[in-house]
Amino acid sequence: MKEAEVRLLDTNTSNQIAAGEVVEKPASVVKELVENSLDAGADSIDVTIFEGGTEYIRVADNGSGMSESNARLAMKRHATSKIRAAEDLTRLHTLGFRGEALPSIASVSEFELLTRTAGQDLATSLRVSGGKEEECLQTGAPVGTTVIVKDLFFNVPARRKFLKTVSTEGRYISEIMTRIALARPDVRFKLTNNDKEVLVTPGNGSLKDTIAALYGKSVARDLLPVHLNGSDVSVHGYIGKPTLLKGNRSWQTLLVNGRSINSPMLGKAIEHAYQSQIPKRGFAFAVLDIRVAPDKVDVNVHPQKSEVKFSDEGTVYKAVYKALADALTQPMHADKESGAAAAAMPSPAVQPAGFPGTPGAFAGGAGPAAFRPEETVLQGFGGVARASFHGGSGPRQEDGRPGIWRQPGVDYGETAPKEPVYTISETRDKLSAQETLAGGNAIAMQEAGEDGVLETIWPIGQVDRTFLIAQSEDTLYLIDQHAAHERILYDKLVLSHQDVPAQQLLIPLYINLQADEVDLLEKYHDAFYKLGVDVTPAGDTSVRVDSLPADVPEEEAEGFIREIGQYLQEHRTPDAAEMRQDVLHMAACRAAIKAGQLLNMRQMRQLIIELCNTTHPFTCPHGRPCMIAVSSDELYKMFKRTGFDLPSRNAKPYDK
Repeated sequence: MKEAEVRLLDTNTSNQIAAGEVVEKPASVVKELVENSLDAGADSIDVTIFEGGTEYIRVADNGSGMSESNARLAMKRHATSKIRAAEDLTRLHTLGFRGEALPSIASVSEFELLTRTAGQDLATSLRVSGGKEEECLQTGAPVGTTVIVKDLFFNVPARRKFLKTVSTEGRYISEIMTRIALARPDVRFKLTNNDKEVLVTPGNGSLKDTIAALYGKSVARDLLPVHLNGSDVSVHGYIGKPTLLKGNRSWQTLLVNGRSINSPMLGKAIEHAYQSQIPKRGFAFAVLDIRVAPDKVDVNVHPQKSEVKFSDEGTVYKAVYKALADALTQPMHADKESGAAAAAMPSPAVQPAGFPGTPGAFAGGAGPAAFRPEETVLQGFGGVARASFHGGSGPRQEDGRPGIWRQPGVDYGETAPKEPVYTISETRDKLSAQETLAGGNAIAMQEAGEDGVLETIWPIGQVDRTFLIAQSEDTLYLIDQHAAHERILYDKLVLSHQDVPAQQLLIPLYINLQADEVDLLEKYHDAFYKLGVDVTPAGDTSVRVDSLPADVPEEEAEGFIREIGQYLQEHRTPDAAEMRQDVLHMAACRAAIKAGQLLNMRQMRQLIIELCNTTHPFTCPHGRPCMIAVSSDELYKMFKRTGFDLPSRNAKPYDK
């Protein structure tokens, strides 16, 4: 075989090869040009495209500009002002550094560059076609740089053939501009597509205002701030409440030292922080700027600089997870209470036996069977119970859970009198007289940013034996009783960091399963035993159940074990932490009160108090809502009363 001759490639061919890596599509062109504008110190950047960027792209900025000599040199490969030597790669403070973008773009398009520095009277106009310089002249122009790219990939038809539709390519550009704008809220961005304004940001330095401009005010209202200043890693930004979800990761923007990147590891950190708060197929909103020392991160691992490598991934993961976990818990804390409100909070007290919510009554051992149907049920306005949100701080009871209880009165004990049933007219009379039933127990909740003001909530009643209704002075609360109790039980199980408390069955239960399910249950016997489940094979297709988690009632045992078997079939080799979480989900769901179960007013009170003591009272462990708040403003809009004055708090009912 004849030896092949080795030869140097010409500059134009080299540029086109580089363009294959750097210029993947029109969005890549926009990204590289906008990043150059940011590196030049621009605080206003206008992008105009036609036909999805395939026919025309224009990026204009008010940055520092370039002299004629620098402009001509910038059209050569590996010519850059960002670094001087290889050592500079470990202390990068710019988005660009390779010196490949401009020559690569110019080699596959009709390229025009117009640039002027503040010290020049005239601007430099440079025109390049397919990598060959065709014209360079002096002309008038404002300070800054404007780049026009026409007929992209005109000389590489194979690459042009693989572009998506015009609308899809335009959407890619919009997405990349969104990410860059989120990284730099101090810069005003504008994107125009086919003469239609698609995107405009204020450029006032406020990330929240930028998010509102890009995603809408409704999204901005459901944001939680993220702040973590660590010695090695800092994390700042905003995440969405668990109800703010999308079916993919397009609402997640991850920035490392101001650079938008893709990172499966950081995606996992977000997913784990939201664990048990959102559905498995849901993705939360997140804009996170992670700052690490430049020498601790390598950005030179991908041609488009869309991926980075951390020297210590574990530290970054833990920092992001902690920052998000703190942000998600903070709105439920009552740590911003005023001194007077804090002084008014009761000291922890151990609940008496039989108190709804204690083991053997409501939230613990007996599960649904603990609800005593012989108790009289109130279907109207009732007594009030007082509590406040806690998310891991504040006083705690002897069982380790947050404690907010007053010293129980006689109406809480086993000797408490039966709750009366009121007729509709009696209920209305009491409402008119602003009376409450026996109580001294109102539910006080504190939302984030409310300056420590506690609002009192009155349980009102039950709808369709499934939903609870409660009210405060200016908010209506709708609560799913099953989802709420599920959250209560799940949080209680999670607090048992080691083995989950188990209940021994007096008579072992035998269940028929598929042979592979029996094998998997035997394989993971030790892991399930720590979760309160003692299951052993009793033949090829049956198992013997000797114990269950303490909260799971015996009548739910078979369904619970079958659900575990199905889970093992789907996962086969589950991760230990994930298996624990999923089994606790199953146990909480099986043990929780069911839709259609009748509750009396005392049980409703206690359910709301227990719910307010969980870390995340607005969502169940599967991510579904369990409590929805409807403000007075929203109610007035629903009834088209926005033009009326709000009623006085002293006004009598029914007088408006």
